[in-house]
Amino acid sequence: MPAISLASSQPANYLFDRAHGAHPWFAALNELSASMVAGQAALAQNWRMDSRVDVVRESHLDGAGCFPAGSSGSGFDSAIREYFAHYLCRSSSVAPFSAYVERPNQSNLIPFDERPARNHRLLHMVSVKSLLRFVLGTPIAGSADFRLAWRSLTGYRAPAQATQDEIEKLVQTLQAKGLDTIKEFARELSVALGDTEPHWWAAFAHEIGDLSTMSDWTDAVRKTGQGHIEPGEWLLAWSYSPEVVGKLYRPTVVEAGAYAYHFPSPPLVNYGITMPLAHALPAVRELIHAPLKGDISAESCIGFGKVLGDPVPLRATSGLVPWFQTRRREHAEHLVQHQPSHTQSWLNRHAILS
Repeated sequence: MPAISLASSQPANYLFDRAHGAHPWFAALNELSASMVAGQAALAQNWRMDSRVDVVRESHLDGAGCFPAGSSGSGFDSAIREYFAHYLCRSSSVAPFSAYVERPNQSNLIPFDERPARNHRLLHMVSVKSLLRFVLGTPIAGSADFRLAWRSLTGYRAPAQATQDEIEKLVQTLQAKGLDTIKEFARELSVALGDTEPHWWAAFAHEIGDLSTMSDWTDAVRKTGQGHIEPGEWLLAWSYSPEVVGKLYRPTVVEAGAYAYHFPSPPLVNYGITMPLAHALPAVRELIHAPLKGDISAESCIGFGKVLGDPVPLRATSGLVPWFQTRRREHAEHLVQHQPSHTQSWLNRHAILS
């Protein structure tokens, strides 16, 4: 491994990998950077270092009216969430469009000649708990029809809340009925979520492994950097050819929202690169795209899988704060070894390797 030089820059002067003498967001980002809440410092660092948010996209973000000009770090965290809910949880095909498909983000559209081959299948995994909390607990247009579909597919009434016991009962019922019923459930979920469903994060399936042969999906979650998943959770997964997806995009920190387990990808890398949650696990490539809907969602669904271990060590201890710093440094060292030569200068610029 080549020698790693220490950072000599001043990361606090950067936003989206561009140096600024001053910026109205700096006070809030500085407060986040000094926070001892696990992940908040990483979140601020991500927004400072992501070179994929160009000046056009930055102007769009600034004009959205979500982001504060004051000094509150919690305000900036809330602004990220507000922007995600109001500007990203939209349709990719009908106006008002989701922000990642609009003109300000066209620099991150994957050109046709760089799209993955048709046989390089993509994989999307999502927490069943997260999906059901939204569909059952939020007054969205599709909730009533989804509850009717639930009863038709399972033989019993949908619960008021998606508790762990209710999710276990649902998964066991659908699995007993077979994959076709699970696929129909995926179709009904996609319909219920409608245009409010956020973009999908897709990894390359062959870099994750064959989930159908795995009784424990913990390592798959670790490879894709999904630190919000907890032990015992059920996931639902889809595997599909890039041909069934419309436009593909390189992910940015904006699409990651207030998600500290994300790590921005180095400049000039074609796709996204995950930050695995455990040392020595390989990072995998990732893309974002519009959710699969209707028949395509049903056909691409491959079923449920359970996370038996804890994807993130030290989750319930004070050790999670230094864990973020250590894991990010280890990931940075991996990037230096495997990505273009300018990756090290980018990481040095933001004090990742110091």
